[in-house]
Amino acid sequence: MSPNKGEQARRRLLLAALKMFGAKGYENASVREIADEAGQNVAAIAYYFGNKEKLYAAVLEGIGEYLRAVFGRVAEDSREILKDGRMTPEIATGIIKRMLRTLLGEQLEGGEFEKIRLVMLREQAAPSENFDLLYQGALRPLHELFARAVGIATGEDPASTEVVFRTHAMFGQVLAFTLARATLLRRLGVAKLDHDHVAAIAGILDQHVDLICGGLKGTRP
Repeated sequence: MSPNKGEQARRRLLLAALKMFGAKGYENASVREIADEAGQNVAAIAYYFGNKEKLYAAVLEGIGEYLRAVFGRVAEDSREILKDGRMTPEIATGIIKRMLRTLLGEQLEGGEFEKIRLVMLREQAAPSENFDLLYQGALRPLHELFARAVGIATGEDPASTEVVFRTHAMFGQVLAFTLARATLLRRLGVAKLDHDHVAAIAGILDQHVDLICGGLKGTRP
């Protein structure tokens, strides 16, 4: 069923807000600019969201929904395996690879991630009062699930500070391909990364996971 006009207007406002908040930040993006970008009048923001702060909260909630959807299959599989007690170090290592490859694909293949990237970067650098909507709704559960897989794969305590750091570092090596992409493109002498580049990066990430998990597991009794 096609969305009605009200749903379409609301979605246009959300997409426009995502763009403007990402480009200018919450403080500098005006409701007038957002409304103009969406092809709506300013009163529509008050009608559908109440005010600018509630519109921003809706944007963060939308980002959380997107992240849950992107990682939905691997997260569901992981939870099912954990529930059944079937999560071996080998399976956990495979789960880690799937999570990293999922994030890599979203970053490099022109998905919605490109649209939300700047808002997420701003929230990480200077969390707003609404950051908890994103953290509790998506970032924390995904980070905790990934940490459980890392702990099982390496033989470490998934709740330990060391594993939290290690999990964050693993995510970080993928995020570097977004945050420092300009340097990489300049080093390669290309305008953008193609499918062969993405496949090569994915293979290197798999190698890193094997080396880290295999090496650490080998140091445990």
